[in-house]
Amino acid sequence: MIKATDIYAASRDGLDIILYYYPQAEDCVDNKKKFKRRPDEDDASACIKKYQECYKVTDFGDSGTAMSPVDICMYEENIRFPEAIALLASRYNVTDELKRSVNKPDIRKRPATEDEKEGSRPFELEDKFTDDQLKILGPRVKQEHVDALHWHVAKSISYVRNREVTTKYTTPTYPILMRECVVTENSDPEKTVKFYKIYEPLNPDKQWRFSYTPDGVKPKLYINGFRELQKAYRDYNAQEEKKFQNEAKDKDAQYKEKKLPEAFICSGERDALCVRALGYHPLWFNSETYKVTEEEIREIYKYVEILYNIPDIDSTGIRKGRELALRFLDIHTVWLPSWLSGYRDNRGKPRKDFRDFVGLRPKNEDFRNLLTLAMPARFWTKAWSERSKKDTYDINTAYLHYFLTLNGFNTLKDENTDDTKYIRMDGCIVRQIKAKDINAFLKGFAVERFLPVDIRNLILNSPRTGESSLSQLDEINLDFTSYTPDSQFLFFSQSTWEVTKNGITEHKGQLMDGRSVWDNKVIPHKVNVLPPMFEYKHTLDAEGHDVFDLTVKEHKSCFLNYLINTSRVHWRKELETAWENKGVTEADQYRAAHRFDIAGPLLSPEEIHEQKLNLLNKIYAIGYNLHRYKSPSRAWAIYAMDNKIGEDGECNGRSGKSFLFKSFRFFMRTVNLSGRNPKLLDNPHVYDQVDQHTDFVLVDDCDKYLPVSQFYDNITSGMTVNPKNNKSFFIEFDISPKFGFTTNYVPRDFDPSTNARLLYMVFSDYYHEKTADNDYLETRGIRDDFDHNLMTNDYSEENWNWDLNFFAQCLQFYLSMAEQGIKVQPPMENIIKRKYKADMGINFEDWAYSYFAEEGEHVNQYIQRDIAYDDFITFSKVPKSYWTMQRFTKALKGFTELCPYIDALNPEEMLNSTGRLLKKVDGQTKEMIYLRTLEKPGAFLPNIDKDGNLPF
Repeated sequence: MIKATDIYAASRDGLDIILYYYPQAEDCVDNKKKFKRRPDEDDASACIKKYQECYKVTDFGDSGTAMSPVDICMYEENIRFPEAIALLASRYNVTDELKRSVNKPDIRKRPATEDEKEGSRPFELEDKFTDDQLKILGPRVKQEHVDALHWHVAKSISYVRNREVTTKYTTPTYPILMRECVVTENSDPEKTVKFYKIYEPLNPDKQWRFSYTPDGVKPKLYINGFRELQKAYRDYNAQEEKKFQNEAKDKDAQYKEKKLPEAFICSGERDALCVRALGYHPLWFNSETYKVTEEEIREIYKYVEILYNIPDIDSTGIRKGRELALRFLDIHTVWLPSWLSGYRDNRGKPRKDFRDFVGLRPKNEDFRNLLTLAMPARFWTKAWSERSKKDTYDINTAYLHYFLTLNGFNTLKDENTDDTKYIRMDGCIVRQIKAKDINAFLKGFAVERFLPVDIRNLILNSPRTGESSLSQLDEINLDFTSYTPDSQFLFFSQSTWEVTKNGITEHKGQLMDGRSVWDNKVIPHKVNVLPPMFEYKHTLDAEGHDVFDLTVKEHKSCFLNYLINTSRVHWRKELETAWENKGVTEADQYRAAHRFDIAGPLLSPEEIHEQKLNLLNKIYAIGYNLHRYKSPSRAWAIYAMDNKIGEDGECNGRSGKSFLFKSFRFFMRTVNLSGRNPKLLDNPHVYDQVDQHTDFVLVDDCDKYLPVSQFYDNITSGMTVNPKNNKSFFIEFDISPKFGFTTNYVPRDFDPSTNARLLYMVFSDYYHEKTADNDYLETRGIRDDFDHNLMTNDYSEENWNWDLNFFAQCLQFYLSMAEQGIKVQPPMENIIKRKYKADMGINFEDWAYSYFAEEGEHVNQYIQRDIAYDDFITFSKVPKSYWTMQRFTKALKGFTELCPYIDALNPEEMLNSTGRLLKKVDGQTKEMIYLRTLEKPGAFLPNIDKDGNLPF
C-alpha cells in the first residue's frame, strides 16, 4: 500500500508537489518570503516551511493552518485523500506493483510418507487473518466479513506428486487464502460435500491466482455466496416472523415470508468481500465468462427483491455487463465511474473493479450514490388499475434511454452542426442512423420478446419514443483516430491490421485503446497476412538523386497486375510493333507469357526502368493516401493523368485511373466531386458532404480549365465547409481530408508552387477505347485482362485477400519512404511534352513550324516579338483578348522545347543584366526573340554578332 511518505520521498519531501500547484512560490523556499496562493488576493500571505516529514504551506490569509502536499492536492483537485494518493503516485511514478522477487510464497520440498496419497493436497489453516491481509481484500473488510463468506488463511498447502511433497507457505508479502464451498447433492440438505477455492491475490502471474481442491468436486454450475444468501434469507425471516408474532393482535394471523431487499453480483472475490463489508449480500461466479442460466437467476429472485450487478469497467467487464443486463431485463446494473480507470492498481493496470472503487471512495454514502444511478433494462412498468381492473403499462424514459444505450444507441457530439447525429455502436464499430431506425429496433424487440399489445402500442404512440425524446439520448465523444505518424490501422470483419514500415501486425477482435471506427471503413472480408509481393532497392547516384529498382515477386493480386499494366508506357512496342513482321502464334505466346510483366524482355533497360518507376510511384501514392496522418511537410494531393501525347484538345481517357481512386472507398470515407465543371468552386456549398470524418475528396475527370490552384489552401491547410441549411465550420488541417484529382489533361502549370502540392501519377494507355479517330487495333478494358470484374460482389475471398494484402504492403512501402523524407514521383518526360503541346495548341504549332522553319529567315535572327505576335494573330484569326502576349510567350517556350531542330530560345549569353533580350529599332527599344537552331554536322554556320548582322 502506497503511503504519503512514499510520495514525499519521490518528490523532494513534497516540494515538487507544492511547486506543481504554486509555481509562483519558487523563490519562497527555505526563506521568509511570501507568495500569493490565490491570484485575486491583494497581498502575498502564504509561505513554505520544511517540517519533519515534508514541506508544508501556511496561508495566513486563509485558515492559517499548515497544509501538507497531499492536503494541497486534495484542495486544488477537489478530491479525497485516497484519490490524491493515487493521483500523486501516478504523477511521481511511485508504485506498489507486484514483484516476483518480493511477492512470493515460501516453497519447500520433501519426500512423501507412506500415508500421503499421490495427488492429494493437504493444507493447514490459520485461526484468523492479520490486519495487513484484511487490507489486501478491502479497506473496510474485517474478520467478521471473511468469516461470513467462509474465507480462511492457509498457513500452508501441499501437493503430493511423484512421491514428493511440495509445500507452499503463506508469507507477509504473499497470503494464500482458501474459501470453504459447500455443494448440496440432489437438493438434499443432509447430503453435502465440500471443496475449497484457493486464492493467491498477490501472485504476479494473474492466471495462476485460483485453483481448487480436491479435484473433481467443484460442479460445473456453481454460484459463490448463494448458500450464504439462502441462510441470510432464513435468518431474516425467522427474525421477522418472531417480530410479527410478538406484534400481531390476531393470534391466528399467518406470517408471509419476505424477500431480502437486494443482493449483488460481483466480479470477483475481493469485490464480494467489499460488498459484504458494506453490509450487503454478494454473489459471484468463478470466472467472467461464466454464463448464468435462467434457472439460476429465477432461484436467486426467490430470495431477493432487487438483484444488482457490479461489472468491471474494462472492455470485457463492460461487454459482459451489457450482455447480462439485456438477457435479464430486471437486473439493475451498478456502473462504476469512468474516472476510476484513470488510476493504476498494484499491477500497473487501470483500476477497473469495485475493490478499486472502494479503495478510493470507502464511505457508505459513496456506494449509495452509485445505487441511485443503477437501472434495469426493462423500460416499461406495469401497475394494477383499480379503475379498469386490469394491468396498465407505461414507459419509463430513463429506463428506455438506458436500454437503448445498452444496445449501442447514442448521439454523437458534433460542434459543427445543430442537427442530432444518431449512432449505433457494435463494439468499436459505429454506424450513423436516423431516429426512425431506433423506433424500428424497439418494434422488432417487442415482437421478438412477445410483449403484450399494450406495450407495442406504447412504443408506437408514446411521445417518449418520439424524436424529441430520443434526441436526448446520451451524447458521447468518440476517438476515431486510426493512425499515428508512423502507423495505420486497417479494419476487417474479424481482425485489425496495424501497418508500419516494418510490416503488418494482426490484432484479433476489438480495436485497441478505446478507439472507434465507422462501419463503412470496416472491410467485410476475412484476411490473413501474406508474403511480400514486391521488393525494391533504393540507392543514390553520384549527384545524390534517389535511384530505385523494383522486382515484382510471384503473387495472385489482380489489383497489382492491373497497376502493372497501367504502368506499361511502352506496351505498343512490346506487344504490337515488335511483332509486325512475325508469326501470329509466336506473338500470342509472348503476350500470354508476359500478360502482366513490368519488365518484358523486348524492352530496353531504360524503358524497363521507366515502367518500374511508374509502378513504384503508384504503390507509393496508394500508401500515401491510405495513411490518414497528415504531415505539413507532406501535404500533397494525388494528381493522376494519362501518359499518351495527343493533339490539342484531344481527350484520351479510358486508361483505368478512376478505378484506382474508386478502390479507396473500401478503406475510407470518400466524397466525390465532378471535375467536368471548370467553375466547380463557384458553388458556395461545394463541400456540403464533407465533415470532420471525411478522409478523402476526389475531384474526378477534371476539365482542362479547372484551376487546381484554387484547391491549394485546402491541400496544405484546413478547409471551411459551408453546408446547406446549416452553419459553416472549419476543419483543422490534421483532420481535414486529403485530395485527389483525375484528368485526361496535364496541369496548366508546372511551377514550383504546383509541384510542391501535387503527387503525380502517370497512366499508360494500355487500357483504351478504339474509335474512328485513333489507331488502336482493339478496345481493351480492365475486365478483359481478368475475365471478371475486380472488387465487386462476385469477387472471390481469395482475390480480396491478395488485393487487401497488396494495399497494406503499399502502406508499408510509403511509411518506409516517408521516414526518409522521400517523394517518389513518376517519369515526367511525356507529361512535360503534353504540357508544352497544350501550351501551344494546334494553331500555334502549325504557325510556329511555318514561321520558324528550319531553313527559314526567322531562325538564327533577331525577330521583333510584337511583329511575330501580330503575324500569329493574323494567321490564327483569334482575338488578342484570347491570345495575350503572355500566352504567346508561353506557347513559344513550348515550341522551343518540342521542336527537334531548335537549340534555344533567347540564348543566355545574349540577354542583358535583367534577363531580357532588347534591341533598338528606329530609335525605340523593342523586345526581341531569337531562336537558335542545332548545329548540323559539317554545316557552315556564319558568325552572327549580337545585333544579328552577318560579317560582311
